[in-house]
Amino acid sequence: MNAKPPAPEDDDLDFTRPAKVQPPAPTAQQLETAQKEAASGGAELRKAGYYVAIAKRAAAKIPPRNGERHCLLVVEDDPDLSNLLAEVFSVAGFEVRRAANRAQINAEINKPILPDLILLDIVLPDADGLQILSRLRAHPRFVRMPVIMMTGKAEASDVKAGLAAGADGYVSKPFKMSALVAAVNLVLGRA
Repeated sequence: MNAKPPAPEDDDLDFTRPAKVQPPAPTAQQLETAQKEAASGGAELRKAGYYVAIAKRAAAKIPPRNGERHCLLVVEDDPDLSNLLAEVFSVAGFEVRRAANRAQINAEINKPILPDLILLDIVLPDADGLQILSRLRAHPRFVRMPVIMMTGKAEASDVKAGLAAGADGYVSKPFKMSALVAAVNLVLGRA
C-alpha cells in the first residue's frame, strides 16, 4: 500500500545532516495571514494561556493511514510531558508514537506508515521545530501532513513564525489537555 521510504542517503529529511536545499521563504500573503491569525489569538492567550483558536479545521475528515485509528507523532523532549501526552491521546483513541531528538524524528518519519498528525515542539535539544516544519513542508511526502506546534514560545511573533512556516495549529504551553485534544480533532476533521 505505502511505498518503502527512500534510503537515508537519498532522503533530504535526515535531520542529523544539514538541509541540502533551503525551503522557500513564506510569501507576503502567508506572512499577512499568519500575522492576522497570531494577533487574533493574542486575547485568548492572555485570557486562558493557550491558542486553541489557531487550530485550522480540516476541510473534510482525514482518514487514518493505517485504516484503523489515527496515529500521532509527539515530538517532545520533556519525558514527563511526553508520557502524559501519550497517555491522554491513547485514552482518546489515538495510536501514539514519540520522538525527542533528531535521530528519533528520523526513525519515526521514515517508517512505512506515516503518522496522521505531528505535535511538534519548537525547542528541542538538538533541533529547531520551525526548521523541521519548514523541511517537512518542502518535501512532497509531508507537504500536506497536519502539524500542530506545541511550545512554550507564546509571543505573537512566535505564533506568526509557526503559522507562516506551515503549521496547522499552534498551542502554547502551559495548555489544557482538553484544549490540545480538541485542536488535534479539529485539524483531523474529527470535531
